[in-house]
Amino acid sequence: MARRQVKLGAETIWLSGGLPQTGEILNASFSIPAARLAQAPLTASDLRTGLVILSTLPNIQKHACMAQIVHLEERSREQLPDLRIVHVSADHEEHWREVDRFHPDIQAAGYSLCCANPISRAAFVQAFGVGVEGHHRIAHGLFALKEGRFLAIEVPDDQMRTPDIDRFLAQVSGQLGRTLDRSPRVGGSEK
Repeated sequence: MARRQVKLGAETIWLSGGLPQTGEILNASFSIPAARLAQAPLTASDLRTGLVILSTLPNIQKHACMAQIVHLEERSREQLPDLRIVHVSADHEEHWREVDRFHPDIQAAGYSLCCANPISRAAFVQAFGVGVEGHHRIAHGLFALKEGRFLAIEVPDDQMRTPDIDRFLAQVSGQLGRTLDRSPRVGGSEK
């Protein structure tokens, strides 16, 4: 199993699972229980439809995770209004009440990895490379997928910080622009 070294402030931690690569297709099978604004578990099939940003969160009761949720919602709606955002946290479903209490306008669905069966949990952390060795937490991360293909990946080297959301969204926009530039033009001709 692939592992990567990152920082958690002054401490070193190891992340398990290889990071997906841009252009790679999500090839995993998992079911992550719904915790907020969702009626059904999150599956890999849900991430293979349309433009989706998956946000992974170690502890939604901490400031960095809440900042990631709020900033991602605000910035992405301005720049990419057609996308869907989903958050997966390591926390129990009840911790999502913090989001509803302080930021009820957040529209993204939330899912709780701690409530998933061990096989689904392992498949998820392996597919996204966000497992924290020796701990139930997962790493901060952002993953953009279009029709199941990874467009952009952002997992901070210092896990005390949130991902750089503005840089990430710029990368997604750039990838979408390249995808659109390669599509056939109206009338059947290409440039």
